[in-house]
Amino acid sequence: MADIFSLILAFITTGLVSFLLFYVMLKQRDLATVETLEKKHKGGLKRLKKELKAAPWSWQNVVMSKWVAFGGGFYGVMAVLTYVAVELVEVVEFFTSEGSLFATLADLGFGDLINFFINSLMNFIIAVSWPIYWLKNITGYSPWVWFVVVYAAYLSGQFMAKNTANPYRH
Repeated sequence: MADIFSLILAFITTGLVSFLLFYVMLKQRDLATVETLEKKHKGGLKRLKKELKAAPWSWQNVVMSKWVAFGGGFYGVMAVLTYVAVELVEVVEFFTSEGSLFATLADLGFGDLINFFINSLMNFIIAVSWPIYWLKNITGYSPWVWFVVVYAAYLSGQFMAKNTANPYRH
């Protein structure tokens, strides 16, 4: 029973991340950017990375920047999902390590900030190599079952976002 629940959770979270990334992209970007991400034009991806770095700070730009840095598409969605999962676990562990949030904040020092930066870089490497991370952390079903479930969720999220938010649809 726990294995089927894990598959359902994987489908929902992957589909949700896919939906959100495509939704943000479709709502905030022009048709050329959408085509660049869908067809993975290398020159276009470089242009988009530069545009996102030069753009004013916003949550949409941060999310899009991470997704483009991870390559966009299915690989990018899974990398973003992995990055968020690993970061979330570490942030929760960090803030609960001292017993209370106030104690953690009171003991926060320069060394902690450096460690946070180093851990973020290490988590980026983990996210880029997401297949290895998930192969080590999945249980129960064959990796192929997991792959089919998360790829179907990716396609479902993309489909829902395109049919909800696509201003370029005729």
